[in-house]
Amino acid sequence: MAQLTVIIALLALALAGCVTTTTGKQPAPSSPTEAAEYNMQLGIGYLRQDKLQLARSKLETAIRLDPGLATAHAALGVVFERLEDPAGAERHYRRAADLQPQNPDNLNALAVFTCQRKREPREALRIFDKALAIPLSVSAANRAMLNTNAGICAKSVDLLLAERYLRAALMENPNYGDALFQLAEVTLDGGAAMQARAFIERYLDIAPPSPAGLWLAVRVERALNDTVAANRYADALQKQFPGSGEVRLLHGSKP
Repeated sequence: MAQLTVIIALLALALAGCVTTTTGKQPAPSSPTEAAEYNMQLGIGYLRQDKLQLARSKLETAIRLDPGLATAHAALGVVFERLEDPAGAERHYRRAADLQPQNPDNLNALAVFTCQRKREPREALRIFDKALAIPLSVSAANRAMLNTNAGICAKSVDLLLAERYLRAALMENPNYGDALFQLAEVTLDGGAAMQARAFIERYLDIAPPSPAGLWLAVRVERALNDTVAANRYADALQKQFPGSGEVRLLHGSKP
């Protein structure tokens, strides 16, 4: 997670309660609307199993039966992105957002795609802001995720803006691990190593051990000229994750 990418909250609501693709025979849908929903759920089930062509087939059937099924479009966006078809992914992400402009998950998916795949962070931030402006019926957990994603995206254009988004994420959830990690990195890059230490220590207290977390801790302590602490984290990194890329970075960096 040393260079954390923006995470799509993959259709969390839609996936809840989906039919499985391995159970016995399901009742036949009694209408085109039910058939569309049934195919969408099958498609999402296949997507979760990474059976992309089967997922695509079921989701396209769902959309053929009900072109306004926004969640199916969002899921197809994920499928096309994994199939390395960015044009298809963008088409379906945009359609999902157009169909449900008040759905923050659909806006999040489009913003993530726009930032990561299209390399258009300023346009992505506009979409994140639109999602964040949706009334506060949205859960605090969702807002923490949205602010964190926006903060990660903003890192490439404005560190102070990135910090504002990330601090907003922690206002929603003080123990949101991704925000803590990113704030440690952003404040370190901004020259505030003491603040970075506070954030990385909080992160390490709540997150499972990771090479990225330990390597960032090494960098923070080196910036503070605390050789003892830096060596402690470096030793933990080498012992727990000897084959990691972060260990290679450690050996290639100055003590």
